[in-house]
Amino acid sequence: MIKINLRIMSMVNANNPSHYKVIVIGLFVTLFGVYIKQIIEHSLVIDLLGWVLTFLGALISIAGVFKILKG
Repeated sequence: MIKINLRIMSMVNANNPSHYKVIVIGLFVTLFGVYIKQIIEHSLVIDLLGWVLTFLGALISIAGVFKILKG
């Protein structure tokens, strides 16, 4: 009985929309980092900013996935 209850609570946590909002925000940050590297003329500062945004967005998305798995 306890195992079933824990499984239901885990499913409720996984269906929480806030986890998916974090993942989508991370996805948009990552895409913005990629686009800024491609659209704006190449300079060291812009390339570094694009890389930072790309990795920051990936870390935000991964954190959202781990929130779901933590359950």
